[in-house]
Amino acid sequence: MSAPARDEPGLRTPRAAFRDDQPVFTVANGLLEHHQDPVPRFGERERWSGSCLRRPSNVIPGNWRIVFPTFDVAWNLRAREVAFALLNPTHPVLRTVGVFRPAQPAHLSTVRQLIERLGVLGRWAIAQNQPSHLLRWTDDSLTAFLASLLQAGVTRERSLIPYRSMLTALHDLHPVLTGGGLLADPTRSAAVGAACTTPTPTVEPAVWWPLLRAAWTYIDSFADDILTAREEALARPARAAPAGPSRARPSIDERLAAWLADPATRIPVHADAFRTSPAGTPMWSVISLLITDGTNEHALGASRPSAASRRRRVLAETARGRTIALTPGQAEQMLGLTRQPNAPSTQTSQRSQAERDAALKTWLAEPGHLVPVQETTRTTAHGDQVVRTPRWSLLASLVYGPGGPRTISPSSAASRRRRAIAQAAVDAGQYQVLAGQARAADLPRPTPHFTVVRRADGTEGPWRTQLSDRDLGEELRALQGAVYCFVAALSMMRDSEIQEIRRGALTHHYGSPALRSHKLKNEPTPVEEKWWIIQPVATALTVLERLSQHPTHLFTTLATPGTSGHGRGTGRRGLSAPYVIDTFIAHINAHRHTTGLGPIPDARVRPHQFRKTMSVICAQEPDGEIALGIQLKHAARRILANPTTHSYAAPDGAWMREFDDRLATAAAAKLTGLLTSRTTGATVAVGPAATRLHAGLDRAAAQLPAVADPQGTPPGLQALAADPRAAADLIRSELPELHFGTLNHCLWQPEWAECTKHLPDNEGGAPLIGACQPARCRNSAVTADHAPTWLAEQHDLTQQLRDRRLPPARRAALQARLDDVETITTALT
Repeated sequence: MSAPARDEPGLRTPRAAFRDDQPVFTVANGLLEHHQDPVPRFGERERWSGSCLRRPSNVIPGNWRIVFPTFDVAWNLRAREVAFALLNPTHPVLRTVGVFRPAQPAHLSTVRQLIERLGVLGRWAIAQNQPSHLLRWTDDSLTAFLASLLQAGVTRERSLIPYRSMLTALHDLHPVLTGGGLLADPTRSAAVGAACTTPTPTVEPAVWWPLLRAAWTYIDSFADDILTAREEALARPARAAPAGPSRARPSIDERLAAWLADPATRIPVHADAFRTSPAGTPMWSVISLLITDGTNEHALGASRPSAASRRRRVLAETARGRTIALTPGQAEQMLGLTRQPNAPSTQTSQRSQAERDAALKTWLAEPGHLVPVQETTRTTAHGDQVVRTPRWSLLASLVYGPGGPRTISPSSAASRRRRAIAQAAVDAGQYQVLAGQARAADLPRPTPHFTVVRRADGTEGPWRTQLSDRDLGEELRALQGAVYCFVAALSMMRDSEIQEIRRGALTHHYGSPALRSHKLKNEPTPVEEKWWIIQPVATALTVLERLSQHPTHLFTTLATPGTSGHGRGTGRRGLSAPYVIDTFIAHINAHRHTTGLGPIPDARVRPHQFRKTMSVICAQEPDGEIALGIQLKHAARRILANPTTHSYAAPDGAWMREFDDRLATAAAAKLTGLLTSRTTGATVAVGPAATRLHAGLDRAAAQLPAVADPQGTPPGLQALAADPRAAADLIRSELPELHFGTLNHCLWQPEWAECTKHLPDNEGGAPLIGACQPARCRNSAVTADHAPTWLAEQHDLTQQLRDRRLPPARRAALQARLDDVETITTALT
């Protein structure tokens, strides 16, 4: 423990303003009515647990507490005073000393983070021999502290903002802190302001698009495969728990000692010479099976270094004459009697063996079943040889289930089963190689159908062929991550609001699809709110309702097959959102070669960045600030909603380039579409300016480079397909004043423009879309893309003119308009 900081002479340390027996939390902090846990008191110096409070779903139980620094008594007291004052802003002591804070108490998570930063400040102060009384600190002290944070690598986005909040609290609460607080206001310090004004970052476009595509693919294509596999896994019978009290299995040495200690034990030896073993040699494989209950025939094998001491003990007992000479047949009979001492009759044993043979035959005949084997390399006279040995215990758990034999023992009754397995694994190639530490959860289990995808190399096939319990657990977590990313991005909800989504959250709000959840930020109690959503988000929530096993909440920890409880647990509400996002991105990149999904660049993505990024995108729409203010829940403060939303949704450089690129791409697609149609000889436009548009396109087509094509395709189309951006630039050079519109395209020439002919000369420098007369203006050209709008207007005008009650003046105006419209529609058709 570090030594306390040196006190300045002449400064007296007063007593704490709060009593040690005062409760930390009250009803204003969200105290539960019928809580079972005690309320912490101010005198508790190590931690204050929040178990008596209502815990938000996005906070894990381990973080629902405040832990205080214990390296120094003075800093510990200062931290408790700050935390108490923030949690009880209307306490009489604060009012007495003149500290007036907002009546709404700070959130426990906010206080926890602030106290963590306060501990960092305290350790730095002691290491730098700073005065223990904060009244002696100056702006230089704060500048040096922030500089130390930057030097230590604390430079991730927004990481210094909590430190500014901590320093501000030490300044605001200085009248009530023991020994005083900061006299210098951190909010007016240039150094603090410059270091802590990092805006919320966005998700880069290069990460945003592949992440959303991957999330939607999992939701729309893979979700049913994954959830069906889980249902099949849960339908399997759970492994029965052993009866009686559980105890550790004895080791091989303990079993051998117990076997040799039995006076009735006789060591089996070869009655006659057998292969390379002379008569009287112990039957090592038989002894191994006897002491391990038929589960391990190599426990005393010569190739195992650990078996040397065991073999010496057996040889010592053999020298004493405790032997029984057996032939191979007699040894097999001994093993059969030993493993089935309670068999009721020979007929029952034979029936059991037949049932096992039939079960194995059925299992091997099932498509997709593979024999687990372990590969070893042996050096022979002909070179290295790979030997594949079946994993008998793992195979038995697959074939016979949890209630069947624990292994396929090498007895005479099981020899035919071993031969069938060897034939399938070695001769037919029906095997899979597993590492030595593999468990039953690693074994893949067949699923009837998996969605077919197209991969990057152009091949098509199912995105999965089999799923082991472990693979299934990974896919379930990936599906949960996909739903979280998709909902967070497209709903613009906060992490706390997302994790409060419960079953039955889908609803309608003013006639549009919406979801219900609870808003926690800046609210004394959770307030139910509604967020508008699109149909894909509703689909994602439907998948999540099927995925979650919790009775109320949807975002919960997952109990996957193969874990405790055989995956039948309901999980705990809430999850670690950063871990879920990182795991999903890593999973997509690890399996992109089989799923056909594109790689996601390595980047730090956090929940608040989804909200920020979607706000930037939506702000590009007309009147986006109003809709965003409602969706982001800024609309509660009507006067300040627009400035807040506008600053929050301001785009950064990366997204500005993305918007520009997409606009340029859309314009290039329109231009090249026109040129492609004109290159084939078609009439692409009608109207007064159609001739000028055709001439410009023909000039551009004449300048396209020739590209050799063996199939006879015109060279212009070949060049167009090769480089559409270059072709678009060529069209712009020939038609520099081409403007795209909904009703027509404008080839702007000011002297011919109908929209600006009544304006002063100095105000006619650009087309006025609202005053356009596309049927009469000499700058107007109408293409086939505009035809639906014109035909719809023609139909509407015709229907209106059928009304016999129309006044003559109104009828004349409608007829004049119809004549103009028919001039265009007739030419288009």
